[in-house]
Amino acid sequence: MFIIYISGDTEKNIDLNFVFDNLNVYTPYGEAYKKAMRPYEFKEKDKLTKELDRVENIVRLIERQRYDFIEMRSSFKQIKDLRMTFKRVDEGEILSTTELFEIKGFINILKALNERLNKLKWTIPEDIRPMPIPYLENLFNPSGVKSSTFYIYDDYSKKLAMIRREIRDIESKIIRERRKLKKRVEEDLNVKLRPNGEITINKNDEELIDKFKAYEFLTYSLETYMNITFKTINTLDIDKYNERLQELKLLEEEEEFEVRKFLSQEIRKYIKDISRRIDAIGKLDLLVSKGYHAIGFKGKRPEIIDKNSIYILNGRNIKVEQNLRKTGREFTPLTLELNKGVTCITGANMGGKTIALKTIGLLLAMAQYGMFVPAEEMKLSLKKYIFFSMGDMQSADKGLSTFGGEILKIKEAIKDADQKGLILIDELARGTNPKEGYAISKAIINHLKNKNTITVITTHFDGLADEREVKHLQVRGLSVKDWDEITEKIKGEEKSIDMLHYYMDYRLREIKDIKEVPKDAINISRLMGLNEEILKDAEEILISSE
Repeated sequence: MFIIYISGDTEKNIDLNFVFDNLNVYTPYGEAYKKAMRPYEFKEKDKLTKELDRVENIVRLIERQRYDFIEMRSSFKQIKDLRMTFKRVDEGEILSTTELFEIKGFINILKALNERLNKLKWTIPEDIRPMPIPYLENLFNPSGVKSSTFYIYDDYSKKLAMIRREIRDIESKIIRERRKLKKRVEEDLNVKLRPNGEITINKNDEELIDKFKAYEFLTYSLETYMNITFKTINTLDIDKYNERLQELKLLEEEEEFEVRKFLSQEIRKYIKDISRRIDAIGKLDLLVSKGYHAIGFKGKRPEIIDKNSIYILNGRNIKVEQNLRKTGREFTPLTLELNKGVTCITGANMGGKTIALKTIGLLLAMAQYGMFVPAEEMKLSLKKYIFFSMGDMQSADKGLSTFGGEILKIKEAIKDADQKGLILIDELARGTNPKEGYAISKAIINHLKNKNTITVITTHFDGLADEREVKHLQVRGLSVKDWDEITEKIKGEEKSIDMLHYYMDYRLREIKDIKEVPKDAINISRLMGLNEEILKDAEEILISSE
């Protein structure tokens, strides 16, 4: 089976990790499913559609019943990772009291989750609904009284109940004997003992010390620089009771072990049911996180189509958008349609070409991961791979230059160009001399323009998009009417580069005629204050070269 391929470099380049970092799950089981997420494959359109149906339902329910989901996620936060505990049970090991307490907590959470899910106006699919397990609920509450605590209850064993009754009786007898002894000592010696049977006297009181030493029911306990402490000693009856108490404690421990053994064996009978509940919790947690992610980033459901194309209406790169918002700027949404073959995006530096590539790759990946996308509308066909080459990459481990590292990556991508994939290349061949760079870029475009893959290339080389088979998109660039006024404004700003963003139009337009292509580099240089003589010379050189 062919699995969609997105390399680690591509994930990094399109900021996919940012998406996952903001996909907040609350349970260890949800975290496991999140880490195991993979894009839906080329032939899994039905499965992806089903997942998007679920996300759509969750989004609708969160918006309508937000408080119920707050309660649900509150339950999620209480869930501990008990997978190793359940593994021990399945292997026949005997659980400790602490482990049994944790399992009881898990069983109680299942019941609470079920009650909250019952409030949702949705027929929840079985595989994401963690149903309660009534038998185990009753097992952990043998007296019928529901409780969140756990103890090896007397109800589990008649023998245990008898042992504990005798223990309580013996402990009561010991207490009574100690009280009698304390009273007798106080009467015999005319002193007042502390509740624990101790008394402390000054070392200078030698007569009382000798008296205490000679008394049969007192013994030396502790000595300091100033004082000596004596305490009562056990009578024969107390010693006899203590001896029996230790015997009973051992019997109690043995019987508690038998109860823990019984409980562990009963839990083991339901280990498959528990495993299904764990899976359901993980899936539900991840699904709810997708819903919150969609709402938080104003995501829309992508439409999966058969035609080999990608259509994005006002798509947003949520990482860049978030960073821009911190500086008081707005992200310019991306609108475009891509079909198989090659599309070239041209425009000056700072024109947003790289961000456009990142946004295309990110939205496609999010859609194939079964998530809503930050766009007003998106239509896409499933892809077998997503490849992104950044022009500044190097391959130091192989001793390659920037250009060598880029070509090595592109060579791998081109191997699958007959498949329906997405290739994104930023500033193709910028790491070599312009003449050879243009020739290699042109040859790569010629190779890819009739392939099944969708290829998007940003470039500074003129003429790469002149052929009819190559679609040409141009960043609109600077939208300035009064150059002198704007130049003066920028001169007065410390961060003139940041000011320039306010006058850039990052939207893309399709170019049909080479004469339509603007030249923004000279205009940007002028706004940045480059010497006017140099700029005029550049304009003359440009005219003569054209």
